[in-house]
Amino acid sequence: MKILDPNGLVDNLYKYVQTNIEIAKVDVQEKIEDTVKKVALFAVLAITGSMFFIFLLLTLALFLNKILESQYAGFLIVTLLWGILTGVVFFLVKPFWGQGKLEEKQIYHDSPEL
Repeated sequence: MKILDPNGLVDNLYKYVQTNIEIAKVDVQEKIEDTVKKVALFAVLAITGSMFFIFLLLTLALFLNKILESQYAGFLIVTLLWGILTGVVFFLVKPFWGQGKLEEKQIYHDSPEL
């Protein structure tokens, strides 16, 4: 009986393990490829969206210049609005920045000193 032959069992087990390793390698490679594709797509969308937004802001500034009959007032207004928006976002996000670090510091401060 070749099925119960110890050399055949070891050989079959070896082939089984090798096949599982190859399957795992292919799975990891597919996941890496999918991640690279997603990152590349995100990068293209981010660049395209940024360019759209920049041109939109330039158009708004030029439109305000025409309405206000000025060469710089529209750009100043758009810049000030973005400065205010940036400040608001900064102060809304600032409390969340150090939360993880604060927990680490508390762990070290709660431990008894030697």
